[in-house]
Amino acid sequence: MVLTMTAHFLRNNPIHPGLNVRVLLMLSFVSGLVYGSQVVVPPKVNAVLGKNVTLSCRVQVDTNLSLTQSSWERKLPTGWGTLAVYNPMFGISITPEYERRLSFRSPSMHDATIVLEDVGFADIGIYTCKVATFPLGNTQASTTVSVIVEPKVYVSAGSSALIDGGNETTVATCIAERARPPADVSWETNLYGTSEAHMQDDANGTTTTQVHYTWQPSRHAQGHTLTCVVKHPALQSDFRIPYIINVQFAPDILVLGYDGNWYVGRENVQLKCRAKANPPAQHFRWIRLDGEMPGGAEVVNNSLAFMRPLQKNDSGVYRCEVANDIGLHSRDIRIRVQDVSQKQMTSSMAIAGAVMGAVLALFLITVFTIVLITARKAPPPTYTDKVIDLPPTHKPPPPYTERPPAIPLASQAPQVASFSQARRMERRYELAERAPGRMARRDLQSPTHHSLSYQEWICYQNRADQVYINHREHYV
Repeated sequence: MVLTMTAHFLRNNPIHPGLNVRVLLMLSFVSGLVYGSQVVVPPKVNAVLGKNVTLSCRVQVDTNLSLTQSSWERKLPTGWGTLAVYNPMFGISITPEYERRLSFRSPSMHDATIVLEDVGFADIGIYTCKVATFPLGNTQASTTVSVIVEPKVYVSAGSSALIDGGNETTVATCIAERARPPADVSWETNLYGTSEAHMQDDANGTTTTQVHYTWQPSRHAQGHTLTCVVKHPALQSDFRIPYIINVQFAPDILVLGYDGNWYVGRENVQLKCRAKANPPAQHFRWIRLDGEMPGGAEVVNNSLAFMRPLQKNDSGVYRCEVANDIGLHSRDIRIRVQDVSQKQMTSSMAIAGAVMGAVLALFLITVFTIVLITARKAPPPTYTDKVIDLPPTHKPPPPYTERPPAIPLASQAPQVASFSQARRMERRYELAERAPGRMARRDLQSPTHHSLSYQEWICYQNRADQVYINHREHYV
């Protein structure tokens, strides 16, 4: 009841806002200690110089309690001072020195968060969030506010120009100026240089960091990128600044136009001199090393153009000279003017190859035909040739079933004589098999002679109708 009447009085008499805040705080402390409620704030908050900072305060109140008011206080050299008060019934009250810079974000029974604008170094200190509940009393929690300074980042070029092949020099310097705390500065690149950092403290408690990148210049790195990377708590993400490397070098020369097929009578040919240089080339010159420049050859747009058909004496060694502020370079090229073009030469070689191929094919056909005719005129092989080519054989004795029957001596005397003659003839035939060449020629010279084997003789003597032929003696 007392709190309600006091609040009603203060609302109707807003003449002394500072006094109103003090009265409300005193009334809240009368209630005693808080049980069943909790205040949650971050232990530390980093505020960026010149920007806004949010001081969070979440209130957890039991269902059997009611929030009477919440407030923020700050510890000063002279003691604690009240900054702002929120009362669910009577609204918000803020001290005059913070009226323009401090506000509640969304005040309620569960949220007492405030926003402090345009933070300066004077705002560094300890802040306390207090909550008064009925009927138990007050609870509080404190947070420390630190002011950090966002660095000013930029890149400066080295003091001297980068010359190809020169000594190591400072390419660029990355600077993070007046940072609190000191910034983390580095270089990102694929070059093989070195980094060197220097830090300097400023009067207002900030620090300036400089990182120099040193490297030996090379023309191959012309146009490459160095990247300055700065990390700091005041930055939401890494700050990156690219730096393009500018290396000065003497001209690199390339001569174009000669394709190796310059021949007598060819027209509209020229030698083009191309140069890559930094700074750009300012001087071009064409000369001939093995003689005087031929007539009809003129320099047009840094190219040596032949204004007439090529001649044999245009062959020679030509040089293109190019210069810039760094130096003078040259490129030589040897020109050979042929009598005929490569196309004509290739056609002649193709015709010659075709003629030689046709002659070779005709020769092979002729040889094959001669061999074929000669083979057809050769005599066929004779029986003697076949016998001679056969390997020596051994004729085994005839089986028992093929042996002749026994002949009585008394009654068959004439047959025994004939049998002896047949055996001699069979023996002679066996000798002919062992010496086929000599005996075969003799037999061929006496066609009327015919040797009978033993079985043939038996068949002849018995006047048998069938003729016995031994398959072991049948060679053809």
